[in-house]
Amino acid sequence: MIDANTASTETVRIEVFLRNNASAAVVEPLREIVARARRLEKRAIAADVRVETWTSVRPALERLSDAGPSVSLTVDAFESWADREGYTLRPAFERHETESMLGHRPVAEIQVPTICVAVYEDDDLRCVAPCSDGDRTYTVEDCLDALEDGSTEPFTDPGEPLRDRFGDTIDNAAQTEKGE
Repeated sequence: MIDANTASTETVRIEVFLRNNASAAVVEPLREIVARARRLEKRAIAADVRVETWTSVRPALERLSDAGPSVSLTVDAFESWADREGYTLRPAFERHETESMLGHRPVAEIQVPTICVAVYEDDDLRCVAPCSDGDRTYTVEDCLDALEDGSTEPFTDPGEPLRDRFGDTIDNAAQTEKGE
């Protein structure tokens, strides 16, 4: 765990994205995850937590908006991170073609997951959940577990120790108790 008295110029930002049209059945679990993320603001990593809603988009329509692209640019940044780090965002994020109601060419659509977490350190994207390395899927809960233990790089191999943002090994009593 990071010592709360340790001075650091690095800032940690956690962005939680909730899909606008999520089922009513998931509202309470989403509320619990958001509360858990908000508790990180008061913990040793002193993260800045932001919660936003988003929806699946058609980039062609988003480009027509006066506000300009938002979701598609965010997803593009997430995909760049995943490619660079050896992860995939599928199946949580999907790009596919949809039929046009006007009978013209199909248009691309980006589907976003019900919940997503992105962690930034000094404005550098450090991780996105959910994601997969091909062998294992890393959930939002996995990401929050690691953040609660003080790591901003939560996706380590199961046998590899968690490290805090200074590169020090985290003494993770919870992992020991679980027998991991």
